[in-house]
Amino acid sequence: MSNGNPAEALTRLRVVLVGDAAARPEGLERALTRAGFQVAEASGSGEPPDAVLVTLFRADDERLRPPPPADGETPARLVLFAAADPDAPAAALDAGADDALAAPVHLPELCARLHLRIRERQAPRLTLKEREVRAALQELVSEARSVLRPHEVILALVRRLARAFDLADCSFVITAPGRDEGRIIADVGERREGHDRLDLTSYPEIADAVRTRRPVVMPDEQAADADQSIIVLPVPAEHGVPGVLLLRTRQAQHRLSGPQLEFAGVLARAAAEALETIPADTPNGEAGQLLPLDGLTGCGSVAALDSRLHEEFERARRYALSFSLVLLDIDALGAINDELGSVAGNRVLQEVGTRLRRELRLPDFVSRYGDDEFAIVLPETGSTGARRSVARVRERLAAMPFEFTAPAERPGFSIGIVTYPHPAVTQADDMFALVEAALMRGKAQVGERVGVAE
Repeated sequence: MSNGNPAEALTRLRVVLVGDAAARPEGLERALTRAGFQVAEASGSGEPPDAVLVTLFRADDERLRPPPPADGETPARLVLFAAADPDAPAAALDAGADDALAAPVHLPELCARLHLRIRERQAPRLTLKEREVRAALQELVSEARSVLRPHEVILALVRRLARAFDLADCSFVITAPGRDEGRIIADVGERREGHDRLDLTSYPEIADAVRTRRPVVMPDEQAADADQSIIVLPVPAEHGVPGVLLLRTRQAQHRLSGPQLEFAGVLARAAAEALETIPADTPNGEAGQLLPLDGLTGCGSVAALDSRLHEEFERARRYALSFSLVLLDIDALGAINDELGSVAGNRVLQEVGTRLRRELRLPDFVSRYGDDEFAIVLPETGSTGARRSVARVRERLAAMPFEFTAPAERPGFSIGIVTYPHPAVTQADDMFALVEAALMRGKAQVGERVGVAE
């Protein structure tokens, strides 16, 4: 029954009409829609309404009493009587209605009463949500103060939004005018795949959100529940719209409220200010690099890795987070050095280091670890996510046209992974021994060559 922008429908208060349709005042649905309500007929399914409007002829109608409450919150219930019976509203109130009116019904008064009863019914829940949101904001501000790199503020943003609003997924995507590809710089959630690029041609809604600077709602075509949706929330900044937030709702959560979207927008705008300090052409994995760098590969040095790992360990321990440490070994580098010389071997190291820095997400960190090894720190990444990220990176490395090497001399890669929390890890340095042992197990394999510290 409701028309208009789907983003507007998402945040409108939902009123379900029940009872006798013939008892409805003329123009009822039109008045409700103009008053900002989303109107629907009772169907016994779908998302829970904010209010139920019952229309009856007589106070002795058996539909006067509400059905037994289901689990969860009950909507506001307002009863309208088509007959001018002054005793009917009292009977409805005695039966458990929040409000009741008898004919003649003044429709603007009815809409005002609906708004009032919904606010009264939602007040305790909204107060609780406000406390939860305020706590999430305080955690975000506290964490932002404890980190110096802008990309970590973005990562904290998507994590706090996903938790505060119980989202299935939350991603921050950088967009640029005239480009068909967006860059995912932070993502958390159940279906996160670890990729760092998004084909914008497949998501015209993102362009609409950037152009109009208004939220856009689209169905989640990959979800089992057709009512699940993806909300595209533009992130305006001083110099345009640098990106969008993609909020994916859960199966049992078909919408976000207006206050929730407004709060998400406030946090996103604050995060965008930090994002503007990152150069637009910065490859993933470089914005968070700490000096000193490795002179050959441009990745972090061992000293930088040690500092970053200790910092990530303390952050994960403080906020009960997960993160992974990966060792990637270039298997054939020694043979390349022996057969083609150190110039070819160094070129392979440079190309691998460049590709790693380009393929990793913005919050990730890569460093040179040994003669033929690279270490990667993956914040907010469990063991499964680390394996997916490693598989993606190794696929890209395998497709590289390495200079100075023939097809038979192309390097292979062995990998070790350790994820915190781990029962054997009580301090950051414990992770080095575990990941080195995992790498040795990977080297001993045939095929995948990925060892995981268990």
